[in-house]
Amino acid sequence: MEFNLINNKQKQNKMKLSAEQKAANKLARQEAKAIAKKFAQIIADKNQKPVNYITFSIEWSKAGHPTCTAWVHYTDGTAQQITARAGGWGYCKESTVIANIFNASLKYKLYQITETDKMPYGISLYSDRFYFAGGVGTSCYYNIAEFIGGKFERLASGKTYDAFRFTFNN
Repeated sequence: MEFNLINNKQKQNKMKLSAEQKAANKLARQEAKAIAKKFAQIIADKNQKPVNYITFSIEWSKAGHPTCTAWVHYTDGTAQQITARAGGWGYCKESTVIANIFNASLKYKLYQITETDKMPYGISLYSDRFYFAGGVGTSCYYNIAEFIGGKFERLASGKTYDAFRFTFNN
């Protein structure tokens, strides 16, 4: 019986919240959830598997939209295929698909940066999160690769095809 009295009092207390208090509580929950999501993504980025090298195969559609198929080879001997696409007009789509592959596999290197004032164009920091920027021009990825300790090179190029390789300097 005593337990029921406590439960009834708790229910009454919950019912006494004003609309402003409910709104404030909801906002606080949303903010806490957003912060937790942000930190979970940062932890996931920092914990990506170390990469040995990546090969990029970019095929261009007749409309000028690239599809990049990349093979990411990890230092533990495993490999993974990642695909990225870009559409639209008015920006460098090739660097966008390259950035998508870099973000999916190499973000962990960005969190090892100690001097952010020396970052090359194409590496960005927004709201405490690093990322490789797309639409910046493929030529930027040569400097970006060097900055994170690797080498980016064009292997082949044709009318509807481009191939690149990223390798870490060991």
